[in-house]
Amino acid sequence: MTSRSGDDVAPDGTADAVATAEQIALYSTQIAAITADPRWHGGDYHGRPPGFGPHAGMGLARRMAQVSYRSEQELAAWFGDRVQPDGRFAAESYVEHHADKLARRFDAGTYVILTRAMMTQNVGRNRGGVAAALAGCPVAVTVAGVDSDRLYPLRLQHEIADGMGVRPPGAGGGAGSGVAVVRSEYGHDSFLLETEQVGAVIRAALAASAPSFQR
Repeated sequence: MTSRSGDDVAPDGTADAVATAEQIALYSTQIAAITADPRWHGGDYHGRPPGFGPHAGMGLARRMAQVSYRSEQELAAWFGDRVQPDGRFAAESYVEHHADKLARRFDAGTYVILTRAMMTQNVGRNRGGVAAALAGCPVAVTVAGVDSDRLYPLRLQHEIADGMGVRPPGAGGGAGSGVAVVRSEYGHDSFLLETEQVGAVIRAALAASAPSFQR
């Protein structure tokens, strides 16, 4: 998680300096799942009757995304290889639930556009490269990451902090670290679930930028 300019932040509030090969592979596969749905109709599906959009492709994309949002340790602890009374694996039922929920409430075309934006993220584009862009950032920055996040692993946050010369945030990063580390088993979604730890990072950042800030 990195708080930077709005142009460089993904829809979920997190960011990389540049999309990684793994992220590009994951995001492009999600887009392919949606656009391969026969009901995608080249993106021209909005005037069709309810239920006739690319919901199947959207569901597949969400399944892939949902796995990347959680950690392997958490999924193992919650589900393992347990089979439900209906014959489905518990982990299978979990991703199916999230797929169905999102397909009913979120537009597939919007999902494709936002995912393409994340796939093409490169803070150094038209700024002289990533190193120059990071080094030239004129505003104070707090860099944070989750130790179990496989979508935005900690090494990426350290690269950003090093490139921007970010000093220890005073909350969770440890001596010599420019990254505030949220320790959790919940993976990428920890930034939504670990409210106490994330709150501590935000309070430390506000206190550093405004010493008179009161909790």
